[in-house]
Amino acid sequence: MNLHDHMHRFRLASRELFNQFFRLDDPYPDNRGWVLEERYREVENLLFQKLVIEPTGLDGVEYGTLNHGIRVALRNGEFAPIMLNREIDSGYWDYPLEEVTREAKLGFISFFDWDQLDYRDHRYVRVQVLEWAAQPAVVGKHGFIETHYARFHEA
Repeated sequence: MNLHDHMHRFRLASRELFNQFFRLDDPYPDNRGWVLEERYREVENLLFQKLVIEPTGLDGVEYGTLNHGIRVALRNGEFAPIMLNREIDSGYWDYPLEEVTREAKLGFISFFDWDQLDYRDHRYVRVQVLEWAAQPAVVGKHGFIETHYARFHEA
């Protein structure tokens, strides 16, 4: 099994784990949803270690931080839509560049959905731009690429 397959299996297992066992219909009273979300993050990190890091022999880092051993490439074509962070890593995803090309080197951070307390699909891959000769101003920025555009491989 290659890294892409391990990542795909983790994506499916992680989202189902949250959706079936950690998601609440009404998560906001008494912050119960956020308490369960914190518990889920701990389990998700362990799941990532067991389904991706250990079977592939990659260096283990906490899930949700840049993993230097995992690259994200475009699955097909020469470009794909991307949402880039205004700063390096802030809450604003409105940098004016809206497409990433195959030449960009992207590092894997995590899977992402906008609503952290509702059903998850892990629709996006959160990446960090590591190199991009044509767009040096965006190196270091975080971005979101829809999962169906991404292919995972070892660095």
